[in-house]
Amino acid sequence: MKCNNCGAPIQMNQKFCPNCGSPNVEFKKHIDDMEQYNKKFNSTRSKVIGNSKWFVKYIAPITALVITMTALTLAIIGKNSMIGYDIARKNQQKYYSSHSDEIQTKLKLLLEAGDYATLYSMDYVGDCSIKDNDDKYAWNDFYNVAGDYVYIRKGIISMMERNNSSYYGDEYMNTISRAVADMEDILSRRLNLSYHSVSKESIKYINDIYEKSHELLKAYCNLTDEDIAGLPDMSQADILTLITRRSFE
Repeated sequence: MKCNNCGAPIQMNQKFCPNCGSPNVEFKKHIDDMEQYNKKFNSTRSKVIGNSKWFVKYIAPITALVITMTALTLAIIGKNSMIGYDIARKNQQKYYSSHSDEIQTKLKLLLEAGDYATLYSMDYVGDCSIKDNDDKYAWNDFYNVAGDYVYIRKGIISMMERNNSSYYGDEYMNTISRAVADMEDILSRRLNLSYHSVSKESIKYINDIYEKSHELLKAYCNLTDEDIAGLPDMSQADILTLITRRSFE
């Protein structure tokens, strides 16, 4: 990363540029993003816990006959829901087809803004992705790397929130190490395959995500520059061991 004012090297977790003293814009943006993810995570968790308590209290005591009837009803509803889902999906695809240029313009704006998490979510949830001359696979590596970046961030946020629980800490470190291992594999191997279809435009953003992910690992998992340089040659197990050791130093 470089200072927006003087161009000197600067780390993501530095509030001010060590060279000119200018505020680190990326630092504030990153902290805001992390707080937003934290709020969303807490909100979702509260809903899940609330629903679980309600289920245990009101649903568990019902008789086997009612359970059977409910299961049958749900099966019928589920079948109808799938029909409704198929119709909705076809309508969605029809909309995408008729508004393709408009959608691609909006996606490119998100791309330029570095909003990789939103782009990943739109592709994962809504099957709405950037196209490259009608080659639907050309941006696959970008979305895979963006997904890894999202999981690294979520893992770090969750790990910070659960810092008193070794069980959850291990779980989230596993999430981070899997994402890091996959990202390193994409950057060091898959992008260099001669037969691999990849958008040249996407490589710029893949490298940006790659750099941002390394900044996160240095800022929140205490990895050094030497550690980062060695990641491409490590297995997932090795990465997990490294992150675990550094996080407790």
